[in-house]
Amino acid sequence: MKKILKFLKCKDIEEVVTKIKSYEINEELEQFKELMITIAKGNIVKKDLTTVKGKTELLNYLRTDIGFKNLEEFKVIYLSSSNRLIGEETLFRGTVDRSVVYPRLIVERALKYPTKGIIFAHNHPSGSLTPSKKDIVLTQELKDLLDVLDIKLLDHIILGDGDHFSFYENGLIEY
Repeated sequence: MKKILKFLKCKDIEEVVTKIKSYEINEELEQFKELMITIAKGNIVKKDLTTVKGKTELLNYLRTDIGFKNLEEFKVIYLSSSNRLIGEETLFRGTVDRSVVYPRLIVERALKYPTKGIIFAHNHPSGSLTPSKKDIVLTQELKDLLDVLDIKLLDHIILGDGDHFSFYENGLIEY
């Protein structure tokens, strides 16, 4: 009960989620953790991605969709030539610290739609926003592959600890 009372003194939702994730897991605490994460996610209204307009709303959507997951998930967002949403899906699920991404499947799925732009997003359950070397290499390989197909990689976003890292904003992707 003392641990539960500590949560009431947190200054923000992200602090609650971070503290909850750090505690040793037992069945009762796991249920409480899920409840608190659900409450935290409720403060960010989840929208249907088709109603999302602009970067801030996209980040809020991604945060509620994969940002609080305990396992890595890799999401692909398919856009038209006018950057309108034409599809989105979580293509890969992994473990607490990695997910295997198959470029061939990404290309197959992108060609299913009249795709002209793609955004990748994945979460880091550890909370770290720093892209791994594998994240950087994979992103460049996917960009090169998509360039050949005349599909523009617009961004790759990493979500963790209530925040994000954008490959585009940090100069790791150029158009």
